[in-house]
Amino acid sequence: MAMVKSSSAAEISDIQRRMAQVRHDLHQEVRGAVKDAQSLTDWRSQVRNHPWLVLGAAAAAGYLIVPKRRSESPTIVAVSSPPPVTLETASVPPAGSPRGSRWGMIGTAIGLLAPVAVRAAQNYAAYHLEQWLAEPPGGSGATASSGRTTSDPRRVASASGAPVRPRDPRS
Repeated sequence: MAMVKSSSAAEISDIQRRMAQVRHDLHQEVRGAVKDAQSLTDWRSQVRNHPWLVLGAAAAAGYLIVPKRRSESPTIVAVSSPPPVTLETASVPPAGSPRGSRWGMIGTAIGLLAPVAVRAAQNYAAYHLEQWLAEPPGGSGATASSGRTTSDPRRVASASGAPVRPRDPRS
C-alpha cells in the first residue's frame, strides 16, 4: 500500500507540475498576442515596419482629397475703339504713380512704429505712476514720528525724537 501511495503522490505532483507549466505557457502566449495586437493598432509601428507602403498610401489619399482643377473656358475678347477720354478719367492718377507709393510707404512706417510708440508711452506712464504711489505722504524724505525730516535714511528717530541706532545684523 505504501508503494501505491508513493506512485499516486508522484503522479499527482507530476500532473500539478505539468498544469503549472501549461498555465505559464498560456500566460506567455497571451502576453505575446496582446503585444502583437497593440503593434497592429499602433500607427507608429506600421510606419516603422512599412515606410514605403505608408508613404504610398499617404500620397494616394492626398491625391484623392485634393479637388480637381476647374477647366477654364476660353475667353472671348471683343476688340473695339478705345473709350473717349473724359474729365473724370483724366483727373484720376494712374495706380502706379509715385505719389501713391510714397503714401503707401509712409503708412507702412506709421503702422510699424505706432505700436512701439504707444507701448513706450505706457511704460513711461506706468513708471511715473509707480514712483508717485511709492512716495511717502507729505513730500520727499523720511519723516520721523515727531515730524522732523532726517537726511540719512539709515538713522531713524524714535518717538521721543532721539536717534535710534540700527540693529547689528550679526546678533
